[in-house]
Amino acid sequence: MSADAVAKVISEHGRPVHEVVLALGERGWTLADLVRTFAVPRRTVEEVLAALGEDLAPGEALRIRADRVPEYRQRFDRRTTGLADPLGPALAAVPDLLAEVTRVRASAPPPRRALDHVAATPETAVRRALWLDAHFDLDGAHLLCVGDHDLTAAATCLLRPTLTATVVDVDERLLAYIDSLGLGIRCVFGDLRFGLPAAAAGRAALAFTDPPYTPDGIGLFLERAIEGLTPGGRILLAYGYSPRTPALGLAVQRTFGELELAVQAQWPAFSRYDGAQAIGSASDLYLLLPTSKAHRKGRAKPTIYTHGEQSAEASSAAPAAVATALVAAAAGPDRLPVLGAAPTPGALRGPELSGERALGALWTGGVPGPARAGAVAVDASADPGSWLLRILLAVDARRLAVAVGNNHPDLADAAGQQALAELVAPKWALRFRRSTPGPTSAIVEAVAAPDPTDPGDRLVRHVLDRAHGRLTNVWRDALTTHTGRAKPEAAARVAEYLPAPAGIEADGTLMETPRHRLAPLIEAIRASAP
Repeated sequence: MSADAVAKVISEHGRPVHEVVLALGERGWTLADLVRTFAVPRRTVEEVLAALGEDLAPGEALRIRADRVPEYRQRFDRRTTGLADPLGPALAAVPDLLAEVTRVRASAPPPRRALDHVAATPETAVRRALWLDAHFDLDGAHLLCVGDHDLTAAATCLLRPTLTATVVDVDERLLAYIDSLGLGIRCVFGDLRFGLPAAAAGRAALAFTDPPYTPDGIGLFLERAIEGLTPGGRILLAYGYSPRTPALGLAVQRTFGELELAVQAQWPAFSRYDGAQAIGSASDLYLLLPTSKAHRKGRAKPTIYTHGEQSAEASSAAPAAVATALVAAAAGPDRLPVLGAAPTPGALRGPELSGERALGALWTGGVPGPARAGAVAVDASADPGSWLLRILLAVDARRLAVAVGNNHPDLADAAGQQALAELVAPKWALRFRRSTPGPTSAIVEAVAAPDPTDPGDRLVRHVLDRAHGRLTNVWRDALTTHTGRAKPEAAARVAEYLPAPAGIEADGTLMETPRHRLAPLIEAIRASAP
């Protein structure tokens, strides 16, 4: 009998499945809505549907046949005490906010599977904002979002405009979109695998993150959140796992202890998603309190995601043929000595290879002085789309070769190639070698541009060559060096020409500046020369 089979599933998986069965007796559902509404893993919902068997009504909508509903209600409709949603009244009181967040979310860049993006519902973003507002004094506070595809910072700033917020993300599309909203959110570019950008460190009383759901990914994002906090700060973490796989949840919870983070509160199934059905399209909200010993463990593993070339199961190293061709391209016709950089130590090879530098060290510190007279080869085969430009900014050398995927967004068409070439033209002359040495790979060769003669170009070149320095200081020094202005006059000129509204440019570095702000910034630097 189907009801007996359903009872067995309920006994194995508990109250949430009981709610699913009752809901199927009330109206028709899609599978996705059942998963998300009741925060039950898809596999468990499918077990319920299989147990119902012929008691399911025909048609696309999932529901129990009308003639069978009375029996299921009689057997399973046991009235129990249900807890009211504490945020229900607050959510009902802000319909305009929910409508605005829904509108903003609809226009946001689509999720990127390779970055483990699964969109939270607009209601979830609003609920996060309401929860923060209910538990913390947000007036004048600073919120750091360690990744923010769900637009949690935007929802919270819309609710509480006196809040300031910083978003650090590797997705250039997202940063450009958040910047366009005009909410004053400080957008900082950063790949968290290479560290938290200095412009975001030690500033926030609250840090929020909804990271990749691998132990390494969650550990890494939590480390960066710790780095971003002021003393006494708190971390809000969205994380979910299926009750069918508790070992995954335990592995993450052990990370809390390793990082000296106390769990002050946990709200089950707080966030809901359009996807992630394996974990019930839901995640818990954790409030984590760092102890005085909270620390980072120095995670540097590039494969922190669950999908794509940077997934935990993937190799981050380029194939041998690519590694060899890359070093040869960097050495060039003069066979310069080559400094190699790759996610995996020892991945590059060739007679010209004279040494290695960790990719993270190159990203954060550039090239050691002696190596600048030679060439640099960088294996960026796992580039999510934003590494190539940053490598061109980070490296100072006579030649540079970077291996990327053949479908890299900066190489995919002539317009993309031209835009990248023009952006770095004062520093590099680029050559794009697609399908090299094979159909899935490409090598970008860069030769140092000659010293410019135009005064504006000299300023730009000075700044591009010092991408790790504080931008306003580097710009000021460029003016004193190339125009003869005294430091106070040069500093005043920088303040005059700094693009408005000032964002990360005011106190960050070129490496941390979102891509969409670079071209206006370069033009402002050039214009400050006369």
